[in-house]
Amino acid sequence: MNNMKKIVVLTCACAAALAVVARPGPGFGPGFRGPHHHHHHHGAAIGAGIVGAGILGAAIIDAATRPAPPPPVVAAPTVVTPAPVVVQQPTVVAAPTVVTTGHYETRVQNVWVEGRYVDQLTANGAVIRTWQPGHYEQQTSQVWVP
Repeated sequence: MNNMKKIVVLTCACAAALAVVARPGPGFGPGFRGPHHHHHHHGAAIGAGIVGAGILGAAIIDAATRPAPPPPVVAAPTVVTPAPVVVQQPTVVAAPTVVTTGHYETRVQNVWVEGRYVDQLTANGAVIRTWQPGHYEQQTSQVWVP
């Protein structure tokens, strides 16, 4: 007989014994009324004790045979790896190198000159103002060519 069956049998026996003692027969205890007054509640008390013992035994068997609950699922801790710190080295800018591979060229350009009044001196010394219309003139300039 395994241990669980022994516990159930012992529990039922104890419950039945308690049921018999819990309600003594005539002539005992505070309910004594003399030899002619009989209470016949022994059967009901024993039945109630056996039923109670059966319920208690069933609960013990259920608790003993019920599979253990699964262990709690614990998620693995999240490991946060910080982003690497990138330190950029300062850029060293070298002094500009002067390159003297080039030369100046003289270039001629046509430039528009707006119309205007021009003062002219005559042979007798008088000043005459005359209109000179707009026109192109050639101008020279120096341009650096690399």
